[in-house]
Amino acid sequence: MPAAFGRPACRGITASAPSELAWLLDLLTQSAPYAEPALVELEANLLPGLLRLRRPMLERAGALWSDGLAGCPELVPLASLAGALLDGDVRRLVGWLGEPKKRFDEPTASLTDSERDRPAVVERLRALTTDPATRRGYRAMLLEVWELASGPWMRQGAAVVAAACRAWRDRLDTGASIEELMPPRHPLTRAEELGFGDLFSHRTEFVLSPLFFCMSGGHVVDLAEFVHVAVPASDLLPVRKTRDAMFVASRLRVLSEPTRVRILLQLLSVPAGAVEVARALGVSQPTVSGHLKVLAQAGLIHRKKLGGRSVMVASRKRVERLVEDARATIVRWD
Repeated sequence: MPAAFGRPACRGITASAPSELAWLLDLLTQSAPYAEPALVELEANLLPGLLRLRRPMLERAGALWSDGLAGCPELVPLASLAGALLDGDVRRLVGWLGEPKKRFDEPTASLTDSERDRPAVVERLRALTTDPATRRGYRAMLLEVWELASGPWMRQGAAVVAAACRAWRDRLDTGASIEELMPPRHPLTRAEELGFGDLFSHRTEFVLSPLFFCMSGGHVVDLAEFVHVAVPASDLLPVRKTRDAMFVASRLRVLSEPTRVRILLQLLSVPAGAVEVARALGVSQPTVSGHLKVLAQAGLIHRKKLGGRSVMVASRKRVERLVEDARATIVRWD
């Protein structure tokens, strides 16, 4: 599928068993609030027994890495280094880790890694390429997770992903851009917020992989040669209705209190501190402070130095994103 009008070209749409594994291991070793609910959802619907791996994987990852980086952002790039990322099973990746140590050539800077995280990701890749003990420990982790996942993957997952690949070819053939087709909560819908809004002005090709074990969101990983985009293979599973309802309710709850919305509107007009907002709206300062905390946690406002003082600034784009996420989540069921 050639690139048009500056859009990235689709290099392929294919299953990626290493990405399935990366998704699971990332959830198991992730400290973010979304990890536990996602694991519970997978345990109940696709992978019974998954939760029992949570503590062992956290402990083993902690023994391998001392960089404070949660999850496993190194696994997709590692599978690419091994030439195994787009395989339908994990044998080549696991075999590569079982071979003697390799020469490590530091990869081109990844545009989807934050400046803060990139040194740790590169150091993990270095260790997994050159240090036998690290390779053995990591390989054992992958094998344990895949031992649980391989059965459901072979019995159901591979076929679900194959059907999703065909559906995505049809979607992309409509001429819509990859960004326009992303489901709600996918990182590409928040590229600017995450710091890689200009990704496809630097990268001309992407590979898309539907993931059976991904029930929400997905990933986007810059591998320099191409960008790997992972999406849920089945975004209309029955369980998604409950999850989507909770998501919409939690997002719109931020805008459900009239005083909070008045404060947001005030800050969209004029950046100000809590005292100034309270005075302008005739609301007590403790009330304003409570609402500012909720708005900040939702990412709708942020603190900024203006001259010699600190003020709160509202983000119109974040407000639009919140409303659009809720709208898109609802209409997907139409």
